[in-house]
Amino acid sequence: MPDAIAWYDANAERASDRYESVTFERVHGWLADLLPKPPAAVLDVGAGSGRDAAHLSRLGYDVVAVEPSARMRELARARHDDARINWRDDRLPALKDTFSTGLSFDVILVSAVWMHLAPTDRARAFRKLITLLKPGGLLAITLRDGPDDDHRGFHPVTVDELRRLATDHGAYVERESSNDDHMGRSDVRWRQVAIRLHSPTRRATD
Repeated sequence: MPDAIAWYDANAERASDRYESVTFERVHGWLADLLPKPPAAVLDVGAGSGRDAAHLSRLGYDVVAVEPSARMRELARARHDDARINWRDDRLPALKDTFSTGLSFDVILVSAVWMHLAPTDRARAFRKLITLLKPGGLLAITLRDGPDDDHRGFHPVTVDELRRLATDHGAYVERESSNDDHMGRSDVRWRQVAIRLHSPTRRATD
């Protein structure tokens, strides 16, 4: 299986420029009316070029940006020189460093990440994400449908899987939408899933 982090380290400049070619509003407009008013605590998992973290920080949110690729983090910090963004070297499924902060979040954004996780890691990853959410918090996940054209190690993803995981962890799908690829790739489509936590969840330790 290809090493996704190694791919992003080796192709960081190209990937970063590509992500920055579209705006937060265009990619995540589906989510805008579900976001709490700032200031609120946001965790951006797989923050990539820093586009989303920087936009949310400018709006007044307190942002923790998690990115496992050292080169992507370096470029993101240089491009978005914002001391208010707390950059962390961390990754799913464990998010060990993020848990060490003791923080919890009103919103967790997992954009273009879920397909990188092996199916066997997803239950643990979801449990970790839900545990980091405050009661009533929002977990936003985007799912990629399309070929692994760059050999980054994608796995199949489904909304039904997220529905089952949400139900199993005291949450529910509040919104589902889909759209064509904003970068113009005709063989790629995206599905967006907003998941709301409606009950306190015991903190995960493993």
